[in-house]
Amino acid sequence: MEHLNSSNSSGLNPASQASDRLISSSILGLCCTLGLPGNIAVLAVILCHSHRRLNFTLCLMLNLASSDILCLATVPLWIHTILHGWTMGQAACKLATFLLYLSLYANVLTVTLLGIQRYLQVLKPQRWSRLGRKGEIMLLLALWGLASAMAAPVMVTLDVNICKRKFQHHTGSDDEIVIILVLETLLGFVVPLTVLVTCYCCLHRRVNQTALFSSAKLTRLVTCVVVAFFIFWVPVHIVNIMDIATVVLRDSQSELLKYRIRVARVLRSFTFVNSCLNPFLYAFASRRIRQQPKTTSKKDIGIQSTKS
Repeated sequence: MEHLNSSNSSGLNPASQASDRLISSSILGLCCTLGLPGNIAVLAVILCHSHRRLNFTLCLMLNLASSDILCLATVPLWIHTILHGWTMGQAACKLATFLLYLSLYANVLTVTLLGIQRYLQVLKPQRWSRLGRKGEIMLLLALWGLASAMAAPVMVTLDVNICKRKFQHHTGSDDEIVIILVLETLLGFVVPLTVLVTCYCCLHRRVNQTALFSSAKLTRLVTCVVVAFFIFWVPVHIVNIMDIATVVLRDSQSELLKYRIRVARVLRSFTFVNSCLNPFLYAFASRRIRQQPKTTSKKDIGIQSTKS
C-alpha cells in the first residue's frame, strides 16, 4: 500500500503520466464524492434508529463506516499530491500516510471480524455469548490496536523527497523491502481473505437449510462481500508482488518495473472504491439493519446476526 505518488516515474512518457494522474485523481474524486455521504448516512441511520444498546454487528458496521470516513477524508490530499506533488513537509507526510494505512487496515480487520462473528453467532452461539459486552469492547480496541501496529512501520520507512516533491521509502536493504511487502500482502490480504472464505463456506455448508441462506438476498450479500474484497484489494497486492519480483531480480530497468510504474497509481486508487461501496454492501443492502436481536436461541441468534 505504498503511497500513490511514491513511484519513480523516470523514463515514462509525459503524456502517459498526465493521463495516469487524471484517471487516478478522477477515481479518487468520485469515491470521495459518493463514499463520504454514504458512510455518514450509515452512521446517522444506525445511531438515530437504534434506541437500545447496539448489538455487536451494528458496532462493527459503525466501525467500518468510521474507518471508511477516515480513509476517504484523506482523499483531497492524495488528489493534490497526484497532480502537484507533496508540498506540506515530512511530518505531515508521515501523519497523513499513517492515517491512511490505519484506516485501510482497520477496514480489512473489521470486514474479517464480521465474517468471524457471523460464523460464531450462528454455529457456536454459546461460545460467542460468553464473550459478553466487555469482551466485545476489548475486541474493538484490539482491532484498532492491531491496525495501528500494522500501520506503524510507514512512520519509520517513509520520507519526502523535497526536490521531487514525492514520497519514497528508505529501508536499509532489499531484504527489508521484501519483508515489508510480504507482510503487507499476507496480513492485509491473504490471511483476511482466507478467514472470510473459510467462515462463509462453513456457514453455507452447515447451515444452508436455515434462514441464513434461505434468503436469496442474504446469499447475494455474503457473496458480494467476499467478491468485492477480492476485486478491490487484489490490485494493491499485485503491485506489491511486482515490487518483490523487481527487488529479487535486482533489475531496476526491467520491463516489469516499467509496466509496474505505468499501472501502479491507477490500480491503487481502486482501493478507495471499496470504502465507497461498503455502505451499500453492509448497510443499505440489509432491510433489517435498524433492528436489534430479540431472542437468544441458537436459531434466532443466527437469523438476527445476518439481518442486523
